[in-house]
Amino acid sequence: MSLRSPEPSPSKDSANSSLYLIALLLCALFFALYHSNAAYTSDEVWSVKTASLPYGSLLTALKADVHPPLYFEILSRWIRMFGIGEQAVRSLSALFYLLAILTLYHLGRDLYGSRLALICAALYACSPLAILSAQFARMYALLSLLSILSTWLYVRFLIKGRNSFGPMALYVVVNVLGTFTHIGFFFILFAQIVLYLVWKRRLDVKRFLLPVALSVTPYLVLWAPVLLHQIGNSSEGLAWVKKPGLSMLTDLLFLYGGVLWLILPVVVYVSWRKGFRFWNELRVNSVPLALLALTILLPLLISIIKPVFNSRLAIVGLHLFALSVVPVFKGAGTRVAPLVLVVVTVCFLPVVRTSSETCDNRALAVHLEQTSHVTDVAIFTSLTRMPIDYYLQQAAANHPVEFSFPAEIDRHPGYEGRITDPSRRPALQQEAERLVAKIVEMQSINPALRVFFFHGSHPEIDALVERELEKRFERAPEQEVRCAGGSPYLTTISVYRGRALINY
Repeated sequence: MSLRSPEPSPSKDSANSSLYLIALLLCALFFALYHSNAAYTSDEVWSVKTASLPYGSLLTALKADVHPPLYFEILSRWIRMFGIGEQAVRSLSALFYLLAILTLYHLGRDLYGSRLALICAALYACSPLAILSAQFARMYALLSLLSILSTWLYVRFLIKGRNSFGPMALYVVVNVLGTFTHIGFFFILFAQIVLYLVWKRRLDVKRFLLPVALSVTPYLVLWAPVLLHQIGNSSEGLAWVKKPGLSMLTDLLFLYGGVLWLILPVVVYVSWRKGFRFWNELRVNSVPLALLALTILLPLLISIIKPVFNSRLAIVGLHLFALSVVPVFKGAGTRVAPLVLVVVTVCFLPVVRTSSETCDNRALAVHLEQTSHVTDVAIFTSLTRMPIDYYLQQAAANHPVEFSFPAEIDRHPGYEGRITDPSRRPALQQEAERLVAKIVEMQSINPALRVFFFHGSHPEIDALVERELEKRFERAPEQEVRCAGGSPYLTTISVYRGRALINY
């Protein structure tokens, strides 16, 4: 396994590459800001509300969650400077995204030279996963940036043999920050350790294991006790994660490559016609590919026993994917590839981020404010209540009496828990009966009461409440709102109105 250092680029090429890089960063800024004023999702509302807490309460909330504190502490200071508007909050992720592109360019230049480095940066910038992380008020863009920085410094150890104190200390600092950003950062550290051990005959393993040990020590000392408690909550917090399958692989390839898969066949064909030997290039430049395989393999293997892997976590390997693919462009020419990637991405950007606002959480809050009364009832399922309440509270609007089903969602509004477990069905059936009986009692006092029922992403759970409502109320189809693709947690808002009292 080896990696060939590029020949020094001429100064003219370096100057042109700098101009192209600036243009790419401007295009990436457009990607990050595209539709960035859309309403918050449930996860983002949790981020904003948690980061707005006083420091002590913030740490308490995080310890009860499943994530380390670094991103939320940064976000806390960010919103105190720039406010809690959607664009203002998401601009922090956009900043990390731009810094990640810039850092990956420099890493790629160290490995391949400035021309291929620009394509590598463009591959990352145009990746749907990178764009989504830039438009998402969560820690994933920061996680990717720190993963790239760690890889860059690691390559200097492994490939360049630069073991001076400065880069080594910086490597430790970056890794410490990474471990306090997301537990997924440990997967890339694992990959670095395994690959380094393969090289132990050439390099001093002890000199490398020392900074690795220093990298994880602060986390083990300061956060490991909290982690043990969080692991206890992980069965609830990760209940939505599925075991690896073909559909997961397909989703991952799309999120990694995006428009690349439309362009790649042409690149391969042109390279083949020019006699470019892919196998030789892969063999010579195999380090990023080996790191990518090791980084993704461990969580996939763990997920066979306990599902932990999802597309968001895969962001730790996105830069390695770009570094692994970019040598293919070497045989097809490199001048127009970044432009083609950017132009095609612009054309397909609405597919990555829908521009529909019909059923986003802000619009749903407005709809509820305009059509309901304080004497009405709203039943929220899945993760719909917290983000809609967020916008109702911002507008200081009167809103109906609210219930969540199942009620346990209110105890951990950032995730659903194990509500789809078949063994829970009898208890949920009883809860649905009690809930509707309580609403019927309210209706006996206020005959004009209506019930706004938010159908979520689990029809089998919603059906428990629907059957009870249909026994005692009448559905009003003319007041129904259908949400096709507007929210991952909402499909329809049904309205039920009172009928003549019946015996039950």
